[in-house]
Amino acid sequence: MVTSTELADLASEQWGMVTTAQARVLGFSAQDMARMAKQGRLERLRHGVYRAAGAPPTPQDRLRAAWLALDPAHTAAERRRGPAPAVVSHRSAADVQGLGDTAADELEFTVPARKQPRDPDVRIHCRHMDREDWILLDGLPVAAPSKIVGDLAAEHMDGGHLAGIIRNAIIHGNVDGARLAEVLAPYAHRYGAVAGDGEGALVLLLEQADVPEALARLYALPSHKQGSTT
Repeated sequence: MVTSTELADLASEQWGMVTTAQARVLGFSAQDMARMAKQGRLERLRHGVYRAAGAPPTPQDRLRAAWLALDPAHTAAERRRGPAPAVVSHRSAADVQGLGDTAADELEFTVPARKQPRDPDVRIHCRHMDREDWILLDGLPVAAPSKIVGDLAAEHMDGGHLAGIIRNAIIHGNVDGARLAEVLAPYAHRYGAVAGDGEGALVLLLEQADVPEALARLYALPSHKQGSTT
C-alpha cells in the first residue's frame, strides 16, 4: 500500500486514484511515484495517473483516470465544486449510464474552454454546459440523458442506435418527453420527421426501437415522466 497517509486518503476520495500533480503537492516527486509503481504500491493507469495497490479495479477506471488527467493538479472534489467541470459526454456518457453499447474507442468529454488532450484515446468537445445538463454518477460529472440525445443527434448518429439510447433512457426513468422532443427538434428531418418537429422525431425513433405507436406518443407528451415501457 501507499506509505503516505495523506496520499492514501486522497486516493480513497478519487476511486483509489491519484495524479502525479496532486502527489507533488503532498511532497512526492514524479520519481517517487515511479518508484512506488515499480515496488507495486501504485499501478500506472495512464500518463500521470496512478491507482493505489489494493484499490479494486472497475470497468470505469479508464474513464475516471482520463477525467482526472484532464485537470491533474486539482482534486476531484475541487473540480466538482467548480462552476464548469469537465463532463463525460456523448457516447461515453451513454455507455457509463447503460443507455446503449456505442462501441466507441474514444473517451469523450465536454469542457468549457478549448483543451488539447494528451492521450490519443480522448476526444474533447468544447462548449458550455448548464448545470441541468449533467448529473453526478458515483462522483463523476456525466451528461444527462436528454443532453446525450441532443449531442448524438447533432453528430448524425444513425437512427437505430439513437432510438435504442432513447428507449433505454425512458426505461431508466426521470426523462422528460418534452425535453427529448426539444433537443431533437433541430435534427428532426434527419430522422424522418418534418423539419423542427421534435415530438414527431421522438415518436418515430421510439417506434424504431419497437415501442408501440400509442405508447410512443404518450412518452412524447409535455412534462411526461417515464418509469418503464410496460
